[in-house]
Amino acid sequence: MTISISGLQAIARGLAQAPAYTRQVLLEAMTEATLLAQREWQENLPRVSGLTASSITSDTFSTPVGVLGVVASSQPSALFLELGTKPHMPPVEAMVPWVKAVLGITDPKEVKRVAFLVARKIAKKGTPAQRPMGRAVESTTGQIVAMFERAAGRIADFMVGGGAV
Repeated sequence: MTISISGLQAIARGLAQAPAYTRQVLLEAMTEATLLAQREWQENLPRVSGLTASSITSDTFSTPVGVLGVVASSQPSALFLELGTKPHMPPVEAMVPWVKAVLGITDPKEVKRVAFLVARKIAKKGTPAQRPMGRAVESTTGQIVAMFERAAGRIADFMVGGGAV
């Protein structure tokens, strides 16, 4: 996500004149922003086992060149859900939890049969992009911009109040 905020001059001045305070304020804003994006992404995910949702984490870093925030998943399925897949034959066993959870089929023989049919359809057509992260970014951008604008305001107030060294 890339954002533009109106308080960039205050942030630039803060980084030049009060870097420790400015980095702390930006780190707080980035932490709040990444946690919001993480929550939204997790809520947008389709649920079968919850493994993909629980794999999503966020972290923030203050570096000499700025403050960075990362929201990511360690599960390849997160990428497949986001972007979709080309046709491929998935393992039939991987379809079993989905067939049970989504289709509600419980008979073991029927579960295997339907799982094979689902896998065969994926082999022919692939899977569509569901964009849970993209939708999370779209739905939170305004809130995240507001977080950084508040941070810029805090920095500007600090600088005007004589907090600069």
